[in-house]
Amino acid sequence: MPKTLDIIENQIHVGDVKTITYNGGANIRYIELLFCPITKAQFAPSEDKRFVAFSVSDNNLQLPQLCCQMRKNTLRDLIVSLKNVYNELYDE
Repeated sequence: MPKTLDIIENQIHVGDVKTITYNGGANIRYIELLFCPITKAQFAPSEDKRFVAFSVSDNNLQLPQLCCQMRKNTLRDLIVSLKNVYNELYDE
């Protein structure tokens, strides 16, 4: 039988969004977006659920690491803006 699940070879690819959830998918532990082979962004709710931690890291160390927290209203504004940009794009 061929091997259908090979975790080592099937890691996240550029442009992929990975979401780790718990509680049967009801809660998000973190979200990761791979911008390029060496740069990723991560979003995660804070433990008190008042902020979203945001981190951009570059494993080549040519980009200084960015870490910050966003309030709920800032995250909403970002999501609405991204949705608006999404709606302006043409389908391929």
